[in-house]
Amino acid sequence: MTVAPHPSPTSRIADPRWLVAAILGCAAIVTLGAWAYGLFDGMIDLRVYRMGGSVLLDRGSLYDAQLAGSGLPFTYPPFAAIAMLPLAAVPWGVALVLWTTLSVLCIAAIWRNSLPESAWAYFLERKRVLILIGLTAASLLLEPVWQTIQFGQINLLLTAMILLDLVRPAGAKWRGFWVGVAIGVKLTPLPFLAFLLITKQWRAFRNAVLGLLATMAIGFAVVPNQSWEYWTVVVRNANRGGGLAYTANQSFMGFLSRLGDEASWVQPVWFVLSAIFGLLVLWLARRYWLAGEWVTAISVMALAVLYASPVSWSHHWVWIIPLGVSLIRAVHRQWGGRAAVVAGVLWYGLFVLRSIWWVPYRDDRELSWTFWQSIPGNSHLILGLVAFVVLAYTSRSLPKQQA
Repeated sequence: MTVAPHPSPTSRIADPRWLVAAILGCAAIVTLGAWAYGLFDGMIDLRVYRMGGSVLLDRGSLYDAQLAGSGLPFTYPPFAAIAMLPLAAVPWGVALVLWTTLSVLCIAAIWRNSLPESAWAYFLERKRVLILIGLTAASLLLEPVWQTIQFGQINLLLTAMILLDLVRPAGAKWRGFWVGVAIGVKLTPLPFLAFLLITKQWRAFRNAVLGLLATMAIGFAVVPNQSWEYWTVVVRNANRGGGLAYTANQSFMGFLSRLGDEASWVQPVWFVLSAIFGLLVLWLARRYWLAGEWVTAISVMALAVLYASPVSWSHHWVWIIPLGVSLIRAVHRQWGGRAAVVAGVLWYGLFVLRSIWWVPYRDDRELSWTFWQSIPGNSHLILGLVAFVVLAYTSRSLPKQQA
């Protein structure tokens, strides 16, 4: 028997009128903000997504196409390009506002589901809305979140899909399916399948596999040749996404590449480190899951995704939002309220500082970092390991686990 988690805030049905008003208001603010910060001339990853959809509309070669002016290729499964068809079919400005509005709403959804219901219970409904707006706006200061918004990346959407799917009650219909769809859009969340297995969530695992297979089937049905190319050739090319040593690559592979560049020892050491850390993450995630700390378990599992992936750009680290909440709760449980406040300020504050950009980067300048430069240059990795150690230590005080 599994201890029940804190009640999910998604169980409440929002007033449709307020929901529509919130979306329209968010879109208006996004439009103004995009104009003020010059995003209409940027958002290069959103341009790549739209390129994928446009190539399909033009019946072109998806994995030979390159974005004009940058040469960036499309690196995602065919289903991702199919999903981007609506954005490719509308004008650039409309696509930008729609996509950014969705990303901002995902920030709010992540906060709403990361904070326990006991925290929201202190406030009246109107104050909850104001707090949620404040947290969403403040999140734009976090390096991974702003990078995601600035580049038009998909990370906030994928994080929200996985988190909102897995915090649903164990018997919820098709729970786990959206995890599979997220994997079908971008392969990086693949370790979540191992998480579902080790926590014995058999039905969710089945649904996740079905979700993944559905995305693959749609890809083969629409573009069979390009689907075959992706799953047999493109998927094995880790360098297709960019330079591994680049400072924005905050993963084990990025760290090792900055140390050894293309040395022969980098690949085997990366594999061993990823395997060991992955097993440790699975152990800790399972421990929190069985104790009813579902958000913490999911956030811990995200660390395996971030560290083991050959490429984890800093904008992949939007998982710091629920992971930070989990860290604060763990510190509060172990050392009290003051320590929890300090932990929260340090955690989110250090990501606001964006220290990975304090050091020389681009053109392989990362390969000549000094020891002291490597500390801020690998700060996301360091902070993630600190969070893991703290959560592992404080897990000793969790309620007795039941299989």
